Amino acid sequence: MVFAQAFTVAEINAWTKQAKSIEVIKDNWGVPHIYTNTDADAVFGMMYVQCEEYFSKVEDVLISRMGRESEVQGKSAIYKDLWSRLYIDTVKAQQLYLKSSPAQKKLCDAYAAGINYYMLTHPNNKPKLIYRVQPWMPFLNNIPSLNNSNLTEVDVKKMYPLPANKSISYHYNSIEKEDPKAGSNGWAISGKNTKDKNPILLINPHSEFYNRIEVQLVSKEGLNVYGAPFLGEYSIFQGFNEFCGWMHTVTLSDAKDLFIENTKSVNGRYVYEYDNDWLSVDTSNTTIKYKNGNNIDSVSFVIYKTLHGPVVAKRNDKWIAAQSINENIELLNVHWNITKSKTFEEFTGWLNKRVMTGTNTIYADKAGNIGYWHGNFVPIRDPKLDYTLPVQGNTSATNWKGVHALNDIPNYVNPKNGWVQNCNSTPLYGNGNYDSIMAKKPSYMLPDGHTPRAVNAVRQLKNIKDATIDTILKMSHSPFLANGKKFIPSLIKSYDLNVNNDRLKEPINLLRKWDFIADTNSVATTLSVLWVEKVLQYNLSKLKRPQTNEITYPLTNGSTISLDSISPKMQLAFLDSVIYDLNKDWGNWQIPWGKINRFQRNANGIDPSDSLFSWAVTAAPAFMGSLNAYTSKKSKYSKVRYGTTGNTFVAVVSFGPKLTAKSIFTGGNSSNPKSKHFTDQANGYINHQFKNVNFYKSDVLKNKEVSYHPGENIF
Repeated sequence: MVFAQAFTVAEINAWTKQAKSIEVIKDNWGVPHIYTNTDADAVFGMMYVQCEEYFSKVEDVLISRMGRESEVQGKSAIYKDLWSRLYIDTVKAQQLYLKSSPAQKKLCDAYAAGINYYMLTHPNNKPKLIYRVQPWMPFLNNIPSLNNSNLTEVDVKKMYPLPANKSISYHYNSIEKEDPKAGSNGWAISGKNTKDKNPILLINPHSEFYNRIEVQLVSKEGLNVYGAPFLGEYSIFQGFNEFCGWMHTVTLSDAKDLFIENTKSVNGRYVYEYDNDWLSVDTSNTTIKYKNGNNIDSVSFVIYKTLHGPVVAKRNDKWIAAQSINENIELLNVHWNITKSKTFEEFTGWLNKRVMTGTNTIYADKAGNIGYWHGNFVPIRDPKLDYTLPVQGNTSATNWKGVHALNDIPNYVNPKNGWVQNCNSTPLYGNGNYDSIMAKKPSYMLPDGHTPRAVNAVRQLKNIKDATIDTILKMSHSPFLANGKKFIPSLIKSYDLNVNNDRLKEPINLLRKWDFIADTNSVATTLSVLWVEKVLQYNLSKLKRPQTNEITYPLTNGSTISLDSISPKMQLAFLDSVIYDLNKDWGNWQIPWGKINRFQRNANGIDPSDSLFSWAVTAAPAFMGSLNAYTSKKSKYSKVRYGTTGNTFVAVVSFGPKLTAKSIFTGGNSSNPKSKHFTDQANGYINHQFKNVNFYKSDVLKNKEVSYHPGENIF
């Protein structure tokens, strides 16, 4: 247990009083609408309702960010914890809290209070580790992903080996905000292309299922925001208010770099070379506790830091330091204040803080503006150097030269064509045609490929006219598979050049007739997805080591899949392998896509199973070009592939004199299998039949299912 001191009478009385001032109304879809006097009260209510549905996951986020997963998971999480500690620890987080503004402290106090009050009022829902949440915990918010840092687990372990007396295996298991293989879509359409002349925004993140909630926060201090926060966070990451809306997509626009440090030991201390001088390496100690059977053991590391940042790895016997932005306070501040922006100037003012990494922004507002910014925090570098690989750290010549201005990064604001899009893709096609002027920007701003999802988006948006919420919904779920059209003709040609393979005659004939449209009844969809998947895996196997995210990501999202090194005979061999696999699993190869591509929602902890009910799903993987990028996988108990990532919270918003919107949420808004809201949105989710958003309180009251104050036992 950590932070297990009992709640005081004064705390309990204060929380109980605060809870009574918060009204939670759940509508006919189980969506919580939280009405309060202050923004801080809204945060209290937000965290309380997150815990109502996903308390264990909220706690997991906190445990992970504190670098304490090993105390729950055991030895396997030691290096995950070490990675977190290299960037921030609880002492630093406490210092950041003390430095924050009074307004920000109030939000963080309410964050902790909302979770603590849930634990107080639900004593049977026992925490795994954290029995008291502290208000500094939201500042553990700026830890880069190892997976996206162009490093491997082996690199980290070489730098920080386990002590000789510790025989511990490990496995790095990171929690990602966005699954880079799935990605996200964001579109903004100006009034010139809509039927009622109101701008429309598509908010379409693809991420891990059940890692969010759909919620509305309203306070008398001017807050009125609807959307989807990530569990364990109090800001709406993607959403809208009455005046504007925003969608963040994953980007490869580079915001962190690796530096090779030339080090040596002098009198028992490490120094590193920099501009013909030798500087002392900063050192500190961290101790990681880990569960070992019924005991808690520990292992200690000495960790190092240079002027570039923490030393995170060793490669070829060279130390590697990682530089990234270190703006935990401002990052938290920006995400919160974006939700309260009412004008284009306010919104871009917060964007101009330039503290967000790994995200693009797509925007639309009531005044008629639309915009798309590719990246946010983008350091200025020497364009002659390849920063996708570690650069020499012994010279200031490789240092960052400041940060690019917001208007300097790739962006489109109110373009003449009246729409913008990003589907984790290059900005060069952000408003349709190839942008030769944009192409002159530094290459580190433009590593993203032209994803097949973007190909599909541009194909449709080029002809947009008189759009409505419903037409955007239909377009954004187009079943056209761009990479099917791109690659299947080559497979057919390969067969025609090698007609001696009669076993493949019937599958090839099916593919000849295929229109590249995914369908649950289509065997051709099954064959094409499984075949392109094998092509993708072959492409991955041929990548040079060490791999970089700038190379692997465009490949796994389908942008750079290639048949260049795959002979016609090998293409046919891959199809032969697909046929073999299907025959092995099913007894024949003529398996419609909907038979093996399914959606199933089970109670937490229950693995997908072919013996349990599921729904057929049309959507295909991102690498095929499916705008609804649905990643499905076999479980150890199944022949069927069940969805793991894809559409989570999706909304289409029209910014007129009165806001109108439709949304859908994966399966349903409740995590309780006994609730009707566990799967009441499953059919709409699969068939793209979205629910009306109850944004105004009058609509919420008309569709009210239950109202309560946090702490009241209503279930």
